[in-house]
Amino acid sequence: MEGPFISCQDGPRGAHAKEHVRPPSWDEFCRLQEVAEGEIKMITLSPEWQEATDFIKRAVQSGVKIAIGHTAANSEQIAEAVHAGATLSTHLGNGAHPELPRHPNYLWDQLAEDELWASVIADGHHLPESVVKTVHRMKMRKMILISDSVALAGMKPGTYQTPVGGEVTLTSDGKLHLSEHEELLAGSASHLLDGVKHCVQKGIMEFPEAWCRASVQPAKYMGVTQEKGIQIGAPADLVVLRTVTNGWEVEQTYKGGEEVFKKGE
Repeated sequence: MEGPFISCQDGPRGAHAKEHVRPPSWDEFCRLQEVAEGEIKMITLSPEWQEATDFIKRAVQSGVKIAIGHTAANSEQIAEAVHAGATLSTHLGNGAHPELPRHPNYLWDQLAEDELWASVIADGHHLPESVVKTVHRMKMRKMILISDSVALAGMKPGTYQTPVGGEVTLTSDGKLHLSEHEELLAGSASHLLDGVKHCVQKGIMEFPEAWCRASVQPAKYMGVTQEKGIQIGAPADLVVLRTVTNGWEVEQTYKGGEEVFKKGE
């Protein structure tokens, strides 16, 4: 769950509509969790709200992961959020002001928190390679790759209407941004495998490590059984790849040992 408990400031708010942003409310979350039948496992919020610390503690006690993201929080607020139980930075480096003080700022603060994992969008548009490499070196096995993909992933270039961001433009090179503000990204139109390819092709990490960052490590963070990877007793949730000229493509996908996708069918 990403929003509505995020920063209301331009920049950190990203493509989220300002009128929907509000402070963390435990009662509201409980209503949402009831509708979701208990399936909300993680919440991204900004610690800058006065209500954030108490909310984080209650969420963690209920078994829900808390991530810091879309934030303009100061150093003390981030430290307090981590002490209360926050364990992840959501798409670190994005959902931020275009310009920040050299130091301190909320990016350095999150990188410096040893308890925080960091998720990164490595699609070639959200972050320069130097930032992805820096996060990787700082967080190591606590860095995970995410896609941040929206429903437009795989669609042709053009202008579209979306629930988050309104009118957006998808360019021929895969960049998805608000039509009226090219500098504001509106999620991603790339697949997770594209992020793996980007990391390998730019020399940020080798394929086995990049694949691990996109599969086993996220499972480990969430505490699900897929973190066991390929071994006896682990869930047979597998992706079979084929090497092609520009990287890899998915041949087959298995869920619980059953084939659920085969290329060409």
